[in-house]
Amino acid sequence: MVHKIFGDPLRDWFGAILMMLLIGAGYFKWLPGYLSDGMLVSAAVIGIFPLLKNALFDVLYKRRFRFELPAGIFLLAGLLMGRFLEVALIALLLLIGSFMRLNFSWKD
Repeated sequence: MVHKIFGDPLRDWFGAILMMLLIGAGYFKWLPGYLSDGMLVSAAVIGIFPLLKNALFDVLYKRRFRFELPAGIFLLAGLLMGRFLEVALIALLLLIGSFMRLNFSWKD
């Protein structure tokens, strides 16, 4: 239902490009101090949100369990452990995989 309202593919590409820029800023330390880590966390959250959103909607409304829920929980656990770069890259790959119709995150 929510995806039908926000079904513009431009939004998906904007999210992926923004994630790439944030990952680049975090990896190459373009910003001073902990701001670079903040860019990595922001990129990870942008990528994890659609994954968890669709998984939670399926669990709550359709009563169907999908593998995206534990994957999202593991990515959130990685963020809590301080693995910002790894989680951001995995979230970016999952988002790009959804563009190729592998249905990881922006499904329905």
